[in-house]
Amino acid sequence: MKKIFFSMLVATMTAFTFTSCEDVPAAYEIPGGGNGGNGGSTETVGNGTAENPYTVEDIKKHGATGSNVFVKAYIVGFVPEKAIDDAKFTAEGCEAVSNVLIAASADETSVDNVMPVQLPVGDVRNAINLKDNPTNIKQEVVLCGNIEAYFGKTGLKSVVWAKLGDKEFGAKPGTEGGGTGITGTPKGTGTKDDPFNSVAANTEAAKLAANAVSEQGYYIKGKVVSVKEAFSAQYGNASFYISDDGKADGQFLVFRSLYLGNQKWTEGQANIQVGDEVVVYGKLTNYMGNTLETAQNTTYLVSVNGKTEGGSTGGEDKPGTGEDKPAGNGNIAIDGTTLTLSNPSVQAGATTVEMVPGDFYTENGTEVTTITLKDGTKIVFGANGEKNGPKYYTGANYSNIRVYKNNTITFEGSKAIAKIEFICDVDKNKNVNCVGNETATVVIDGKKMVYTNVFKEASGGGVQLRINKIVITYAK
Repeated sequence: MKKIFFSMLVATMTAFTFTSCEDVPAAYEIPGGGNGGNGGSTETVGNGTAENPYTVEDIKKHGATGSNVFVKAYIVGFVPEKAIDDAKFTAEGCEAVSNVLIAASADETSVDNVMPVQLPVGDVRNAINLKDNPTNIKQEVVLCGNIEAYFGKTGLKSVVWAKLGDKEFGAKPGTEGGGTGITGTPKGTGTKDDPFNSVAANTEAAKLAANAVSEQGYYIKGKVVSVKEAFSAQYGNASFYISDDGKADGQFLVFRSLYLGNQKWTEGQANIQVGDEVVVYGKLTNYMGNTLETAQNTTYLVSVNGKTEGGSTGGEDKPGTGEDKPAGNGNIAIDGTTLTLSNPSVQAGATTVEMVPGDFYTENGTEVTTITLKDGTKIVFGANGEKNGPKYYTGANYSNIRVYKNNTITFEGSKAIAKIEFICDVDKNKNVNCVGNETATVVIDGKKMVYTNVFKEASGGGVQLRINKIVITYAK
């Protein structure tokens, strides 16, 4: 009797399964033989293109990866604070605008089956977040971004485009000019003898994913349209727009370029002027998915009005390794309780290493000095002349390293570092995310990155950096 009942149950479940599948959108149907972007596997449903997006299962179960890939799923919730285990599968009470959770099913309620999505400031965030758009819950969405770690899970970051219903938001890669409104005729191949014009530089940069940096550098020629930031002794670099004829149409942004000979500008040297004909060399980036420009720390003037005084350019079409470049400032971004340091002169690879304080320290109040990771990278903590230096604290509900005002953290990479993510704690007494001061700095010199929790006020201690975990991503 039990066997008969079990057989009937299986038959019923099978019939239900096939009936349900008839309602699955076409993008979820197995295309039969797509490479899925994971080494030729036929297990994936999509291939990450706009026509055939990845599914959440393609990414989580079958290891699909990539930048500027399309993912189709359902919005199922959000992460309210720092841990994905606190995920809410509802739109009610949502105060988080910087993320949503997506899944293969609109009714998903397990954190094991979701992907967290980081929503950058702009049109995509405004349209997709659940705080401002509670009716988005359980709605199907297509997103374009980079598959990266987020909230300690495989997630989607640097999202540049989204489609919800029949409405599109952001800049869709693959469209004319990448949605950036590029006008004019591209010219040149980007070499020393045949430089890009401004339109070609814009066109090439538009092919990149948001915040990605081109693997090679290019020569770019044009006339200065306007000067955004003139050369100064303080920073030694300048930012300006160039175009073929010195007019705004088709202009391209040369961002934080060093002076002739790949050197910092010094007092007494000629400054850049509107109308100057220049040749610059640098890598390209698509900053935040909406600004096409040269990548800082990779860019310098080759010539101004035909003059190359200040040093030889070496005649190379590609820059050297990061270790050969002068020290420069990296980027700092804060998203909730995540602090990210990034090196704009390199492209992130797939190799990462993590540091969890509790793996190195156990005793409450221990002074933190140097931590050597399993791959040889060193993290050196310093008081930097302050009375209070970095220390490890642990209790019933926390285990973190606390970095105080003006303290430093030096990362000595086993190879060039592209990005460092700090997963930080919250000071519940003050209701403050402990992500360090907004005036903090990061300086990059080859394989070394130095973070300083700068605090300039006459009194007080500013904002502590309380580190629960550090994730280091190396360059390609």
